[in-house]
Amino acid sequence: MKETFTKQVFRLTLYIVLLTAANNVFAQQTVRGTVLSEADEGMPGVNVVLKGTTTGTTTDSNGRFSISVPGPEAVLVVSFVGYNTEEITVGSQSQVDVKLTPDIASLQEVVVIGYGTQRKQDVTTAVAQVKPDEFVPGAVRNAGELLRGKVAGLTLSTSSGDPDAGTEILLRGITSIYGSSSPLVLVDGYPGDMNSISPNDIESIDVLKDASASAIYGTRGKNGVILITTKKAKAGLQPTIEYSGYVATERFNRKAKFMNASDVRARIGEGLIDGAYDKGSSTDWLDEISRAPINHFHNISLRSGTERTQYAVNASYQLADGMFLASDNEEFKLRMDVTQYLIADKLKMNVNVLKGLQKYGGFNGWTYRQALIRNPTSSVKEADGNWSEEPAQFQYENPLALIKEQIYDNKSQWTWLTGSVSYFPVDNLELKIVGSQHQWSNETGTYQTKKHISNVRDSKNGVAYIENSAVVENYLDLTADYTKTIGLHRITGLLGYSYIDYANTASSISNFDFPTDNFSYHSIEQGRALRQGLSGSGVDSYKADWKLIGFFGRVGYGFNDKYNLLASLRYEGSSRFGADNKWGLFPSISAGWTISNEAFLSDVAVINMLKLRVGYGRTGSISTDPYASLTRYAYSSSQFYFNGKDWVSILQPVANPNPDLGWETNIEYNFGLDFSLLQNRVSGTIDYYDRTLEDLVFDYPVPVPPNLVGTTRANAATMTNRGVEIALNIIPVQSGKFEWSTNFNYSLNKNKLTSLSNDKFKVENDFFYAGYTGDPIQLSTHKIQEGKAIGSFFGYKSVGLEEDPDNAGEGKWLVEGANGEIKSIEDVTEDDRQILGNGLPQWYLAWNNYLRYGNFDMSITMRGAFDYQILNFQRMFYENPTIVYNKLNSAYDKIDGLTLASPQSYVSYYIEDGDFWKIDNVTLGYNFNPSNSKAFRKARVYISGSNLATITGYKGIDPEVTRLGLAPGNDDRDKYPTTRTFTLGVNLTF
Repeated sequence: MKETFTKQVFRLTLYIVLLTAANNVFAQQTVRGTVLSEADEGMPGVNVVLKGTTTGTTTDSNGRFSISVPGPEAVLVVSFVGYNTEEITVGSQSQVDVKLTPDIASLQEVVVIGYGTQRKQDVTTAVAQVKPDEFVPGAVRNAGELLRGKVAGLTLSTSSGDPDAGTEILLRGITSIYGSSSPLVLVDGYPGDMNSISPNDIESIDVLKDASASAIYGTRGKNGVILITTKKAKAGLQPTIEYSGYVATERFNRKAKFMNASDVRARIGEGLIDGAYDKGSSTDWLDEISRAPINHFHNISLRSGTERTQYAVNASYQLADGMFLASDNEEFKLRMDVTQYLIADKLKMNVNVLKGLQKYGGFNGWTYRQALIRNPTSSVKEADGNWSEEPAQFQYENPLALIKEQIYDNKSQWTWLTGSVSYFPVDNLELKIVGSQHQWSNETGTYQTKKHISNVRDSKNGVAYIENSAVVENYLDLTADYTKTIGLHRITGLLGYSYIDYANTASSISNFDFPTDNFSYHSIEQGRALRQGLSGSGVDSYKADWKLIGFFGRVGYGFNDKYNLLASLRYEGSSRFGADNKWGLFPSISAGWTISNEAFLSDVAVINMLKLRVGYGRTGSISTDPYASLTRYAYSSSQFYFNGKDWVSILQPVANPNPDLGWETNIEYNFGLDFSLLQNRVSGTIDYYDRTLEDLVFDYPVPVPPNLVGTTRANAATMTNRGVEIALNIIPVQSGKFEWSTNFNYSLNKNKLTSLSNDKFKVENDFFYAGYTGDPIQLSTHKIQEGKAIGSFFGYKSVGLEEDPDNAGEGKWLVEGANGEIKSIEDVTEDDRQILGNGLPQWYLAWNNYLRYGNFDMSITMRGAFDYQILNFQRMFYENPTIVYNKLNSAYDKIDGLTLASPQSYVSYYIEDGDFWKIDNVTLGYNFNPSNSKAFRKARVYISGSNLATITGYKGIDPEVTRLGLAPGNDDRDKYPTTRTFTLGVNLTF
């Protein structure tokens, strides 16, 4: 009888298993050995793993190991942190001795921390580092966009498509009521911004996330610190020229679906719009003010270095036209850095010069709004060639005329001069003095011609405006930095003094009623309005200055690459604080335990590195202007006739003094875990932080008298931010021809305003309002309340429509009242408003992939934000049939079977879930083989697409809206739409 198929399979499987087991039994052999250091000393804790498996062991306290291998073809992989990995084929050996050599590159790998660097393996604080090969590639506007989705807890977004728009940065949540929540940005140690430096001139970006890392910066470190390090020349570097360039174009990511001329005429045919609304033309107003831009970028650098002299020069030029006319942005940046060693290398001198020039357009949201609401059946121009306008209709203007009949000239420039001298009196000690001056200036000039709507409607007869502003910051830093290794002990110390002197000046002139347009704003005195003292013309000027002085120190201690301790202290004073509270003390301490170097983990081959970190720090920030602690007076707009001949303005108090006004304080605890597993194929970090933000500034009601005015600015509010950050790096595939590495980062933040008051300063209510809808709704959008998170929407909860008895088929909003009752929107009161959601995402996720196959490489960046809401301003204002100007097509969609007949209203119907997942960037590159060319050392071409796809249920243009300030989640109706960008680029090294 023949065996069944099942029995045959079972018999064959059993035979294979037994054969394999027998082969293993007979083939197994034991290999013993010793791992030695370069000094011929036994090395404990070294990983010895059978290649291609997770089978392995670690050496004992004398460096000895024993491992079973399947046969003579087995390969042992011997690895230890800070040393080069060795691979040994067993062959016939039963005793294998291995000598490991230090991996110099690994040992020298450092992260940038305050006023210096630290070996990566010694880090005890929450610090993240991003290198150029991890930056977001393609067409980026500034350095901020390089980091999108790269650092857990750091959220960077560009919610506007304007080429001049900056990057919004938030690190570990909202941290202030009146002040900024954005982290401090330092370029080579000095304050700047993400646009100060060319993105291609950056060597690394380090993010100091917790207070134990940023406390060394005192009253500037409360919101975290981003340290940008520019590219420098190194000793032994042959003259190297690098060129990077790209050409890019962009398209609107998504357009708001307003009615076109055909839609209007269809509505007229349905009897929903009066036939007189049809003006006979067909105009796409958005298309009239748009273009298909061609943007380009060029960056060239030269670097070279000997043992004594190193220099670097970098120049970049960028032109971004923008999707809208008059929204161009043109930039030129030049940086030069020279280092010279003298006196037998005892003296090091460095000079760094940075120059930036920027010219940008004057496109504004008002013009965009007019393009949306303009009647699409109106013509661009009348038959006589004049612009088509309707001056009798308020806030209704020809958007193309707004652009064509106005001159926009906006120019900025910045110059940074930095010089330093370092003296090395003995080994391991550096005495350094650094002086720097940063200058920024901005010039704005605009002119509205006699054909501009301001003249057609308001008889302004030409309007000119000039503004000039300048900022000068002087810095002086004195430091003494000591590093010493004695056996298993590593000691570091830093002492320093810091001085900052800041001055800001500005002036402006506005005038109108000009005899001719020929002078533009260049002969502004020709306008008659200023001479006649007419409202709308005037001269203004401003100056503010302040000083900051700090004394700081830091000590670090490490033992046997297992235990590390870092502590710092900064004592700082600011002229911006009150007379009785000018000085503050900011301590920090952190510790790290590298558990993987302990003997009790010697047999756990799967673990390459495991470190626990804990940190505490106290940092501060200045959230007030330089004179907020003083009594201030200002001239009012009211005047009285004095002595029968002069009109005199009234000088009146506008602020009470507060000698106790001081910094806002962040007290933060951080607990972290760093790990690397499976021969470093899996690595990552986990951090939990607990921030208590004390002494937050707010304006408190006070009695008058004895006070001069009814509110005093003081430090009394408190807030908390708690969160979790996880970063995970995995190398799923690593072969000779194909490599794939991927990383994820996740962050969760929980914010709460715990109190608005203290024993001395109290508010009448436990809440206040923030955000604003604008005309004609005119309501605040958010409620900031004790015990609640910042960002809570506060409005009327709509529950549907109620049919109008006088107009069948039409309905008005029904709203849930304060006590749960249902009432008409026309009968609501302030008490009926309620919390409708929150505009701050509760958690973020990013997924980055890097692939290489032969000479091809690809990167894919994806990210998302979750569990938050958005107030869709465009729907709130334009999804309404009652408005007289153009509206969204969806305005006539039925709600509960009825057509909306309520005027524009702030109700929950327009608040939507904002969750999204974006394919943020995809880049495909090809690397040419340099051995085939005598012209270049490296060459790469690439194509890139940014903002390629968005998965979301949000009905607006883009769910990535502003998250800064007290009204996050407001998707402004005038916001410049975001764009999708396509780039073709090249990188060359000569």
